[in-house]
Amino acid sequence: MDDLLKPVKNICTFCQMPIKNDTEAIFCNSCSSPYHRDCWAENKGCAVYGCGEKIRDENDEVTIREAIINIEYLINRNQFSEAIFEGKQYLKLDRRNSELKNLYNKAVALINNKINLMSSGDEAFGNKDYKAAEIYYKNVIKYTDETETNFVNTRLDVIREKIPEQKRRRLYTNILIIVIIIAILSALGYLGYYTFILKEDRDYAELVKTDKANDLRTMEKMIGKYETFLRNYSDGKNKLKALDRINNYSFQISSNYYKDDWKLALKYYNKIKSTLDPEEAKILYNNIYNVAYGEYSQKISNGKKLNGLGKFSESLNELNNAKLILTVFPETAMYRDINILEANISLLNKKISSVVKYNELEREIREQDKMLVNLSSSGNPGSITRIISARVMEITDDGIYLCREPDTRTIVAIKNNNGDYTIGQAIFVNTERKGDYNYKDFGKDINLAMYEVISEDGEDKTYSSDERQSILERINNLRDQKVKIDSLFKMNLL
Repeated sequence: MDDLLKPVKNICTFCQMPIKNDTEAIFCNSCSSPYHRDCWAENKGCAVYGCGEKIRDENDEVTIREAIINIEYLINRNQFSEAIFEGKQYLKLDRRNSELKNLYNKAVALINNKINLMSSGDEAFGNKDYKAAEIYYKNVIKYTDETETNFVNTRLDVIREKIPEQKRRRLYTNILIIVIIIAILSALGYLGYYTFILKEDRDYAELVKTDKANDLRTMEKMIGKYETFLRNYSDGKNKLKALDRINNYSFQISSNYYKDDWKLALKYYNKIKSTLDPEEAKILYNNIYNVAYGEYSQKISNGKKLNGLGKFSESLNELNNAKLILTVFPETAMYRDINILEANISLLNKKISSVVKYNELEREIREQDKMLVNLSSSGNPGSITRIISARVMEITDDGIYLCREPDTRTIVAIKNNNGDYTIGQAIFVNTERKGDYNYKDFGKDINLAMYEVISEDGEDKTYSSDERQSILERINNLRDQKVKIDSLFKMNLL
């Protein structure tokens, strides 16, 4: 702790040796650097670079006073560089002399003003801005010495010759600019007139130049171009000419192509019917109407044929297309068929919606047939007596019923002397084997097992007769529904 309280020994800035005691120490008044008194005297002041603190005697004081007077003299003669140089030299001897510092700062400020004015004048002179250069040079004379003043006056003489010449050149330039501006404005005016006023004529001329339509595609293309032209120039002076060309092409399309596409012909007829002669318009409209009526009649005929073939969706599509044709001619004799056509469309919609129901009925009938077989069939195809559950497929000329058993899909021949079955009827009978039955199918001889009906109820004590009866009733009910739908399907269109 005692070591920390000991004063730190100073090192002399000049000789770099320790200063042993305070009596032989001295400090620089400017930078506070420590010195031996002898070292301070030997160096005649501070040894720190840039400090400049020196020991002054009476002779130095006299020298500085003379320097101040000389610096003031140099400033008054506008010799600022010499004043600044001398001020620097004497400030090294006496950095604290405020009068010397003021003169130094004054000289620096004045030379800076001179340099700025001279630079601005030279720049303006180089840019041929002689008026500005004259102002800068006149102001800089306040700060120049005799040599510099002669140079500036020479520049001013040149400027006095250049300014009138420059004014004349500027006048000629302005006149030329005015002429150019007038020429540009005239060109712009003509360009505007050509671009906007004459644009309609140029566009119409271009249309006429490219107007070489000779078939349906090119005529439609030209009509589109003329219609675009009219949209752009709705009140233009070429409006009537463009309309005349549109009407001409529309008439050609309507009169030449109505047999191939009456809808297209009617479209262009509607564009021009108000411009046509009444008799000419009537003939053209009748031609289009007759072709449309022929197409309408053909679609009605196709619809009826497709309905007869059971192709109800295709038939409906044909009738809907026929209805579209009717709607195009609402005030004609053809439109009187609209109620009949809508009734036929309604009937076809019912048929189409019944197709799903019909398929479901057939599926359920097959399932019920299978259940009936599982409950009540007994024996096998080779047995002498057996209970048969089957559906009548065909009735031969000799009164034999060809029936298919649902479970095995086997076809058997059944003879019934006391019954009268119909095709599609489900039967459930007790039978006795009577040999074979031979018949021809597509020229081929086919042998079937022959059974004769013993009784109609097909009763078998092994199974419940109520359950069999319930299945038979369900089958008959399903068949009745199927017959109704069959009758709907067989209905002809009006």
